[in-house]
Amino acid sequence: MHNVNTDALRATIAAAQADPAAALQQVSLGGEFQTEPGAPQFRTQIPLPDGSSVTFEADFPGPMGGSGAAPNPLAYCFWGGLACYAMSYAQEAALQGVELRGMRARVSAQVDRRRALGLGDHPVVDHIDWQLEVDADAPHEKLEELKAAADANCPGAWCIRNPVDLRTSLAPAGARA
Repeated sequence: MHNVNTDALRATIAAAQADPAAALQQVSLGGEFQTEPGAPQFRTQIPLPDGSSVTFEADFPGPMGGSGAAPNPLAYCFWGGLACYAMSYAQEAALQGVELRGMRARVSAQVDRRRALGLGDHPVVDHIDWQLEVDADAPHEKLEELKAAADANCPGAWCIRNPVDLRTSLAPAGARA
């Protein structure tokens, strides 16, 4: 339904209900900083389930020391969260039999770059706004119910709303484990 494979989704739900380990997905990504002037500063290949991959590149804008040759890293964070939320909404709609004719999503936030510039411990983002515009033959109350389900179940929303333990490490080049 509207580009959501509900059979696969329901099978995954059933498998996770039978064995919680079936819901676990390991994510491991890497990338390399590019030292050539004018190149996007960071590049990686993101693997796809079919074995192919797509290239992601990121670059800080000029005022932050980059060349602006690629989206800045926060653009990926904001877009990834928005994509997760919109896709979660579409999943909830499909599972509840609400056909979406279309949906547009938008994210907005104001970023305070003082922390990144070493000018104090100011919050980087005060809040993030995710807006959905949904085209469906369903009463507004039902669309709001789907929004509440997406709010509760979206992994991206959960990661933004809850502290996640971040562990960083450093190793000299060539000392990879």
